[in-house]
Amino acid sequence: MRHLAFIPLLLALGCQNDVGLTAVPDDEVPERPYEDEPAQDDEETAEEPPEEEPPEDEGENENEPPAEEPPEDEEPPEEEPPEEEPPPEDDCVGVSDLVYVIDRDEEALYLFDPPTGDVTLVGELDCGLWSGTPASMSVSRDGYAYVRYSDQTVYSVDLETLDCTETSYGSSFGSFGMGFATDSATTWQDTLYVANSNQLAMLDVATWSLNTIGGLPSQSELTGNAAGELWAMLPLESPAELVRLNKTTAQVEQTVYLSGFPNPYDIDTFAFATWGGSFYLFVRTYGMGNSTDIYEVSATGQMSLLAGDTGMNVVGAGVSTCAPTN
Repeated sequence: MRHLAFIPLLLALGCQNDVGLTAVPDDEVPERPYEDEPAQDDEETAEEPPEEEPPEDEGENENEPPAEEPPEDEEPPEEEPPEEEPPPEDDCVGVSDLVYVIDRDEEALYLFDPPTGDVTLVGELDCGLWSGTPASMSVSRDGYAYVRYSDQTVYSVDLETLDCTETSYGSSFGSFGMGFATDSATTWQDTLYVANSNQLAMLDVATWSLNTIGGLPSQSELTGNAAGELWAMLPLESPAELVRLNKTTAQVEQTVYLSGFPNPYDIDTFAFATWGGSFYLFVRTYGMGNSTDIYEVSATGQMSLLAGDTGMNVVGAGVSTCAPTN
C-alpha cells in the first residue's frame, strides 16, 4: 500500500515538464522545409539574382551575312554627270566645214579649202553703207557668220543667203579678233571668244553681253576647234607665237614659235584659222600691189608658204566647230 502512494506524485512531476507549451491546431502548424533546402534565417536578405551577360551581337542574324564595311582608303563613287542635251536636228546644216575668209577691199566672202589650197567665191556682203569695212569674222555651227566692221558694229550673216542683220552688240571693248571653240572635247556646244589688244573675253551671241576673262600678252586673233581648244595668234611678239589659251583664265598653256613669220612692222592685215590639226595664216605685208599670202603651220611649228600673192586682202578667217580636228 505504501508503494502505491508514490504513483500520483510521479504523474504530477511528469506533467510539470509541459508547463509553458501551448497547443497549436494542426492547420496552423508551419510546413517543414524540404530536406534538401536549408532553412532560411529570418535576418538574412534575399539572394541577389545573378548578373546577366550582355548579348554577343544584337545585330547578328544567322540567316543574314554581316554587312561589309568599305576599306578606309576606298573613295566614294563619283556622281555621274548629267546627260548632255543632244544637238539640234539642223546642227552643222547650212555651214561648210571648210574655212571662210573675208576680203576687205571687195567686201566679199570666200571659201578656202585647206587640203587643196583652192579659194572659191561665196558672194558679196551688203551689211550697210555706213559701217566702214570688214575687220574680223567668226563662223558658228548653226550657219551664221559674225562679222565685225571697222566702226565696231557686229553683223550676223546667213551663210546660205548672205542676208545681213545688225546685232545689238555695243560694248566699248575696242577692236577685236574672234573665234568659236567647243566647251570641251566631248560636247557640241560652243562659245564665242573675243580678244582685243590685251584681254580675252566671252561674247554671248544670244544677249550680246561681254564677260572679260583675263589678260593677254598683246594684240591677237583667235580660232578654236571641236576639241575644246582655243588658240591665239600673237603677230607682235618676237618671234610671232601661236598659243593655246585656258578658256577659263586666259593663261597660256602651250606655245608654238613662228620663227619664219614676217616682221610685225611689215604686216598690214592678218587672219588665222585652225583646220584638221594644222593652222593657216593669212598675211598681207605693206607694199604697192601686195596681197595676202597663205601659210600653213603644223602642230610642231613647221611653217611653209601654201599660196603667195592670192590677189585678196584677207582681214578675217572663220571656221566652225563642225570642222575636222585631225
